[in-house]
Amino acid sequence: MAQRGPLVTAVVVVGGLVGLMTANAAGGLVAAGPSPTPSPAGATQTETPPPPPANNGVPAPTTTAPPPVETSDVPTTKAPPPGPAFPAEAVYAGKTVDSPLYIAVAVKGTDASAYLCDGAAVESWLKGSAENGTMELSSKDGANTLTGRLDADNALKGALMIGGVPHEFSIVVAPPPAGLYRGENGETTTGWIILPSGKQVGITRTGNREAAAPALDPAKGGATVGGKFVPAQKVTGETSFG
Repeated sequence: MAQRGPLVTAVVVVGGLVGLMTANAAGGLVAAGPSPTPSPAGATQTETPPPPPANNGVPAPTTTAPPPVETSDVPTTKAPPPGPAFPAEAVYAGKTVDSPLYIAVAVKGTDASAYLCDGAAVESWLKGSAENGTMELSSKDGANTLTGRLDADNALKGALMIGGVPHEFSIVVAPPPAGLYRGENGETTTGWIILPSGKQVGITRTGNREAAAPALDPAKGGATVGGKFVPAQKVTGETSFG
């Protein structure tokens, strides 16, 4: 048998490769391994999220908000600063703002005495207290009252209530011989208010009769009332009225 030469062998190998490629193109070659499963028509592929990282058995740290701070502080309202205090002893005198009434108020310690009159027919004596720059006084029957407060200028300001009618006032210190005086002689009682200007206002009362008081001479310490000399006493905050 004759041996094939190298040229013949090469031709055979080339012919076999050509036939194999032709069969593959015709669909006759089956590839090794599983074929991919086709997806249904219209279906979309969803990516699967990666698993969370392992914490190796260590619990995740937690954050706790601090509790609200409770406070017992209650808003407070500051009290107004105290006003000026009354002097140890003084007399204030003047006229009401809206009437013909005149008024004199004597203060000594925490006691206060006052007299008001119109110099003709209206008068009233009042007693009360004066503390921390304020005062409250009333007549013996409670029908007439006075409230006052010392202001920053050391003037006494307030209101009288006479027969249910209020009257405002603002009066100043009346240094001697100005001030408040009172004289008694039997059934007769006289009150005098001497203003800082030297003007005098007063009423003499005998029983139920009133009249303008005669002029008081402070140097003599009294006045002649009904033909008789009546000594006049200086009224202080401690003076009481019968």
